Amino acid sequence: MGYGIGNLSRSTSALTKIQAILLIVIVIVSAGGYYVYQSYMKGSSEKVLRVGIGIDPDTLDPAGQTTTLISNIVRMVVEPLFIIDVNGKLKPWLAEGYEVSPDGLTYTIRIKKGIKFHDGTPLTAEAVKFSLERILDPNVRVPGRHNYLVIKEIEVVDDYTVRIRLKHTFAPFISLLTGTTTGVMSPNAVKKLGEDIVRNLKGVGTGPFKFVEWVKGDRIVLERNDEYWGGKPKLKKIVFKVVPDANTREAMLLAGDLDMIVLPPAADIPALAKRSDVKLWFSNASRTMFIGINTQYGPLKDVRVRQALNYAVDKEAIVKNVLLGLGKPLDAPIPWFFFSYKPLKPYEYDPEKAKKLLAEAGYPNGFEVTLFAPNGRYLFDKEVAEAVASYLEAVGIKVNIRIHDWPTYVSLLFQPREKTQLQLFLIGFGVGTPDPHFQYYLTFHSKTFPPNGFNFFFYNNSEVDTLLDEAVKTLDPEKRAAMYQRVSEILWHDCPWIWLYVQSYVVATSSKVRGLIMYPYEMFDLREADIE
Repeated sequence: MGYGIGNLSRSTSALTKIQAILLIVIVIVSAGGYYVYQSYMKGSSEKVLRVGIGIDPDTLDPAGQTTTLISNIVRMVVEPLFIIDVNGKLKPWLAEGYEVSPDGLTYTIRIKKGIKFHDGTPLTAEAVKFSLERILDPNVRVPGRHNYLVIKEIEVVDDYTVRIRLKHTFAPFISLLTGTTTGVMSPNAVKKLGEDIVRNLKGVGTGPFKFVEWVKGDRIVLERNDEYWGGKPKLKKIVFKVVPDANTREAMLLAGDLDMIVLPPAADIPALAKRSDVKLWFSNASRTMFIGINTQYGPLKDVRVRQALNYAVDKEAIVKNVLLGLGKPLDAPIPWFFFSYKPLKPYEYDPEKAKKLLAEAGYPNGFEVTLFAPNGRYLFDKEVAEAVASYLEAVGIKVNIRIHDWPTYVSLLFQPREKTQLQLFLIGFGVGTPDPHFQYYLTFHSKTFPPNGFNFFFYNNSEVDTLLDEAVKTLDPEKRAAMYQRVSEILWHDCPWIWLYVQSYVVATSSKVRGLIMYPYEMFDLREADIE
């Protein structure tokens, strides 16, 4: 039961004039808020694209990105110097081009002229220098900082030329400048925002859309940059609506409440493909999905136990029955289209062998373990975790499952070794460049334990460390590939993961949506998107 305006006028005798005025204001403000929300969600004649996503950000700061989906949103606002295009090739973006010195230690980058940040200030070499030096600043949260510590010095040559000197050769250096982490930002806007940059990107970028607001747990709103250097976008506004449940996202798409959803329910994809009012967009993905293993925890310290976990889980069945074919079982720690990829002998489903290894390790009756998983981040993440738990319990391991929303999950992942709760945990890594360095170094080098990297497994192998340190400095492709193949063999034996699958990437839209660009690293581009 609520008050209408008529009821309000008849009840003022029981209220003071001030109370009546306040109540009227509340009614008007509430109605206005509801109208604004409805206008975001129902769109307008000015072409509002409503996108359903499964998770809320943990941060909007480009330098703090760890999640591809959120990086995708941020990159509509803040752009890098280079990108990896739809064909997996390096392409200048804010940069015009670059040169490398014969010794491989100095990179001279030329910047495009005439580009402005959303706060009206010009894109210059000083802004590039500022943005890169911010990544090196220990006071700024940068989970991937280790990659950038190779930078020795950044010099402004002139307004549109920056020179970067490295401490040592670093074969995939330019690829580092394709990520959202290295997005170029307005120094003035960043300084003005201060710590608020984790939730506010106003004025910061050069991208096709400007940041409007982030309503935590509900939506992120971007509006068109009418002065975008790459041409005025067709969309007036984009609303990213947080809807953790894939079935709910799908229902909203079919009801016309959303125009696009990321990762529709896999079970419904065949039916969606037959609908005339829906369009499916696919891309090859670099997302390797696995159960991370804390190699420093109790029974999981024993390599025989970790190998047993791999034999206990039927990856083929999970891909077929849980993902409904939207994946490919891993046969190496990296996807098949990465540099240096070499297939390895799979851990075939063999529960008897798993039991034998557990007995050899001193656990004939199994043990108890906790399996953590997110909800809404990956295709059927909760269901995959439940399937894995079922397989492990079949060989005598008691599994307690704990499900968390994504921001909470990220905070668990980045706890240091002495504080971590992690034992087993579902996660996926998807990197934007098909080079093993970007997956291996930050996830398996002993220097990259959290909170300073992504080695959530606390994996420590001196041979792997040495190979990774040398491979990134090696400019000879054959020698470099051989080093990474050796790393792959060691990791495959040591099993810091339960090797699951490479996940396919799917986006569903209304048939009225046009111009969506899909990249091979789980990102999409809305610069050229349109809606009828």
